[in-house]
Amino acid sequence: MSQMTPQSEREFKGAGMATIFGAPISWIALFGALMGALSIVPMIFYPFGGGFASAGMVIFGPLSGLVLGPWAGSISGLIGGLIGMFISPASYPLGFVDVILSGMLLPLCWGLAHPRYIKIFVPVGIIFIIITSLWPWVFPGEAGGFAPVQQPTFFFSYIWATLGVLAAIFLQKRFLNGMTSESFLNRIVSFILYQFAPVTLWLMPWIGVYFVFLKYPPDLATLNFWVSWWFYIIPICVASGIVAMLLTRALERSGLRRIQGSLLDRAETAA
Repeated sequence: MSQMTPQSEREFKGAGMATIFGAPISWIALFGALMGALSIVPMIFYPFGGGFASAGMVIFGPLSGLVLGPWAGSISGLIGGLIGMFISPASYPLGFVDVILSGMLLPLCWGLAHPRYIKIFVPVGIIFIIITSLWPWVFPGEAGGFAPVQQPTFFFSYIWATLGVLAAIFLQKRFLNGMTSESFLNRIVSFILYQFAPVTLWLMPWIGVYFVFLKYPPDLATLNFWVSWWFYIIPICVASGIVAMLLTRALERSGLRRIQGSLLDRAETAA
């Protein structure tokens, strides 16, 4: 009788299982359906009105990227966004634009937070910071009907973006290693802090596009960035971190496949 290696015991690879970017199509469809269906459940109301961030966005958007990886996760997010746009307009007030921002982009950012993709995450984060500093306040600026912002106050209002890039560079691998700690406290803290880098990467274009579409005055835009700590960053980190810990622990014990570049991919966790 042939002996199975520990690795083969832990991983399930269904014969003939159709995949996209290494993720089973059934998983992509499942996460997309959950993200779309739960778009009707409010979790975070926008501080200045106009809609809400749903449980589909706050919980299953990040989980799609964490479990499926960035590329398959973004497809799942696109599916979830298209469903959510039709059944919950309040969580997708910009229509198809929100399908990209609140659907496809969200799991993409969480997937790119894996240390495997650090060479993509960091330059994308820097580009987002530069764009946020210039658009639309400098270009097109007053020609487009946007008054200039007050610097450096505006830059410091979203200092969390710079901190997110630094966390990805220096701490993300440590957080990933901490998720396997024998200490429950260390595990839960690592899962929560791991969410900080991706949520800051996602917030910059997500909020910035709203500024343009809704013609935010510069003072209101600055205030929105300041309160993002309390309305978006901390709640999303805590909620998605706790659920991610519970789900990944269940997946690890189930013996199902580990998708390359997902949260269960431990290949890049050397201390």
